[in-house]
Amino acid sequence: MSLWMVFAAVLLYTTLTVAYVKGVKMVESVSPDNLVKFHFIMVAIRFLLSITLVGIYVLFSKDRIATIQFSALVVVLYLAMIAVTLILKH
Repeated sequence: MSLWMVFAAVLLYTTLTVAYVKGVKMVESVSPDNLVKFHFIMVAIRFLLSITLVGIYVLFSKDRIATIQFSALVVVLYLAMIAVTLILKH
């Protein structure tokens, strides 16, 4: 697994976390009734993007060890993203 892939994955999850936090603030100020809908939409987007990212990496990777390492990285980043958004939300 290259350093470029690690950087791209960290950048993607950082962007998703910032988008979620900014989106929650915007939805709370504009229409607080739709906050639950926004949360479920963002959860679906984040989950599907994570699965798609790993799937694309598996399709184009020739090394099994690198694939396992990338999948573990994605899981750790996903859990960190969930933890950060929960900490900032509560």
